[in-house]
Amino acid sequence: MAIDLRFAKKGKDEPRDGVVQQGKFHAALAEKHAAPLAECGWPSPRTANLKALIGTLESRTSIQADARGAARGAAGAESAAVLTAKAFLRRLRYALPEVLRESLVAGVSAESFEAGGKLGYSAPRIVGYLNKIAGAVEKLDEPLRPFFKNQKASELLRGVRDALSDADAAQELTLAGVPEETLKVYEAKGRLVEAIEDLNRIAAIAFDGDAELRGEFNKDILSRARKARKKAA
Repeated sequence: MAIDLRFAKKGKDEPRDGVVQQGKFHAALAEKHAAPLAECGWPSPRTANLKALIGTLESRTSIQADARGAARGAAGAESAAVLTAKAFLRRLRYALPEVLRESLVAGVSAESFEAGGKLGYSAPRIVGYLNKIAGAVEKLDEPLRPFFKNQKASELLRGVRDALSDADAAQELTLAGVPEETLKVYEAKGRLVEAIEDLNRIAAIAFDGDAELRGEFNKDILSRARKARKKAA
């Protein structure tokens, strides 16, 4: 079966151990709350698929292939570009409430900066959002200057956007040279991460009135593994 490069790209820089541990945690949650989850779009076969992906990633072949892939560069240029872009967006988010309150600019409001969902660590989604807000940011260049060390926020936006676009394209080329066994591991990691994300969203529907239970469906284990991997790199 042909490898789905969308999943391979999604899973490339994910820490295998972290993905596996998060997957096991979610599989246990899915089995514990099987009935309400099934009513909202997560039937038992999806849990079985999640467990099968965990089994794939725990195989000796996957461990060895992932280790070879990690030796090629764990973080990668795209990961660095994503972190830079997210840092820019954090600063912008902190500055906007005051800027929008004090500077009335025609056609620009809080709605101009709505993302329409979580951006996560997806390079295409982040690039798309940067493109969406570019015009509004340019109109706010002057009032934003004090928050960006007297630099034009619009120019900084273009810089991080272009760097992320270039890194995203470069990763496509990098995947083209990766051995098939390693690509299969990347794909399995990507599929498992997406399944975890899907389960989190379905849990948010199933347990809409129970914030504590809904909060159990998170990616804290994976987030800690990502940070540990970044620190080690």
